[in-house]
Amino acid sequence: NYKMKLLFLIDSLGSGGAQRQIVTIIPLLKQKGVEVEVLCYHEDTFFMDILDRNSVKIHWLLIKNPILRMWKIRSFIRQGNYNAVISFLDTPDFLNCISAIGGHTWKVITSERSAKEDAFFSYRGRLMGWFKQYSDIIVCNSNNASRMWLKHYPQYRDKLKVTYNIVTLPLIVSKYMPRKEGKTHIVVAASYQYLKNPINLIKAVNLLDDSQKDKLILDWYGSKKASQSSAQVFNESTKLISQYNLDKVIHLNEAVSNIADRMNEADVVGLFSQFEGLPNAICEAMSLSKPIIMSRVSDWDVLVDENNGVLCEWNNVDSIKKALNTILTISDDQLLAAGESSGKKAKLLFDPETIIKRWEAIIGL
Repeated sequence: NYKMKLLFLIDSLGSGGAQRQIVTIIPLLKQKGVEVEVLCYHEDTFFMDILDRNSVKIHWLLIKNPILRMWKIRSFIRQGNYNAVISFLDTPDFLNCISAIGGHTWKVITSERSAKEDAFFSYRGRLMGWFKQYSDIIVCNSNNASRMWLKHYPQYRDKLKVTYNIVTLPLIVSKYMPRKEGKTHIVVAASYQYLKNPINLIKAVNLLDDSQKDKLILDWYGSKKASQSSAQVFNESTKLISQYNLDKVIHLNEAVSNIADRMNEADVVGLFSQFEGLPNAICEAMSLSKPIIMSRVSDWDVLVDENNGVLCEWNNVDSIKKALNTILTISDDQLLAAGESSGKKAKLLFDPETIIKRWEAIIGL
């Protein structure tokens, strides 16, 4: 009985989105009778227990010297008799491609998960892009990312495939009550960075009539350590909230581990970023049957339509204000109907069974 053997290559098993996807996909592939192993080169074990529970073999090549590490990983892959090697994130993709130079019998599958246009112009980005010629398939987790690759590397057209992230939600313990105490509660789950756009959002809230402000509670949950400027963004946002007397309307919170519960308690989930890969917070919110208010980033045209949410322009304060106004003026019934519509969309887009079929086709099961 022939068994397919796969290797997932990732930097570590830390708490990032790419790692989370890998440990979500692997058990589903194992259920299909595939043999799966994982190779990491940095020691971070946040997600390790999930793989242990599913009896997945993890190889650690913890080598400090990057040249030696690259050589060891290449040797490991070339001697591993794998049918396919799947990498997530830039450096693992690069290592995956390097291992294929000189001919390969296995399928080289790399990915694109950030979709930042700037990355295509940097020296590092151009180098990574050049090496992708050794990749058999480039899996993008949004149509938006696929379009960017097509624009900058039209020669890779036949390698590009789009597969959304699988959304798995933790056990939800909170109850949802529409518009508690007569207020529309919006939750934003995003780190404090300029590109996540808290400043324009605060300015937009300030433009609302006083009667509208009275009906709004906006909770932002995010990490203050996400980038070098995070503390600065947080302080600037806090000052602006004070200046506009919005302390009772907008609350800036630390990131929380039970963010799905916080989203479940909310009436609406928002995202106002300048750009995004596939926004996990929005995918999760849709799976929780929440109406969405978001900027036109990533696959906004697939994620949000007039049935399940409202769209705005990240760099236009008036556009954000109008979107907030729309949310504040719709009835409870409309709010619930929009949430239901999100839930139905989510089932079609992020359902594990749907996504794993895509992966099976990509891998060639």
